[in-house]
Amino acid sequence: MPLAKPTLIIFGRLPVPGQCKTRLIPALGAQGAAQLYSRMLLRTLREAQAANLGDVILMLTPSPQAARLDASLAPLMAELDRELSHGLVHEPNTIRITLEAQPEGTLGERMQQAMARHLPNGPVMLMGSDLPALDSQRLREAADELALHDAVLQPSKDGGYGLIGLNQPCPDAFSLARWSHANVCLETLTQLTHAGRATYCLPVSWDVDEPEDLEQLALDFPALMKEHSSPFLIS
Repeated sequence: MPLAKPTLIIFGRLPVPGQCKTRLIPALGAQGAAQLYSRMLLRTLREAQAANLGDVILMLTPSPQAARLDASLAPLMAELDRELSHGLVHEPNTIRITLEAQPEGTLGERMQQAMARHLPNGPVMLMGSDLPALDSQRLREAADELALHDAVLQPSKDGGYGLIGLNQPCPDAFSLARWSHANVCLETLTQLTHAGRATYCLPVSWDVDEPEDLEQLALDFPALMKEHSSPFLIS
């Protein structure tokens, strides 16, 4: 019997200048880095809808509830709410995107808790929001492989990974001693193997973290690099 379509969780941030994509600030400035991130986030959400998988959940930091009550963040949160309600694709059968707060803790703890929250309902894929090459076709490929394997990983050129999918909880996959280094994907694959999980690795992709990533972004996705305000970044 085939598995249900996976729930897709997207980890995202409110695009507050100075608080997102900080490693891009030397190249773009705080405002420019936030504007670029907001465009990448919207692209990610559109591709997630277009993949036509299971539920799509944007897990946000700061939490949506806290942002709506913070006078400095409420206008930005309101713009995001409007974008989710009216700005994205809303055909009759299009999957709606729901908002949740990201769990607390280290990156590994947050990822493990996020997936554990939804794994009781079926397979789950978790991805970042700065992966423009991880489009709807690649998301469907990941879902197809997750139906055939215990886990799926999307390795990144920097040694990390942009997506992980599981059919059953596996806390060991998130118990790395440290994150943000060149062997994160390899160590995670080792943890999954030791836990007895058959894992499929998708072709290596890339994310946008450092100023040197902007050259490839401009080449492959020039619209994301245009000098214009984001649809939901408050100036």
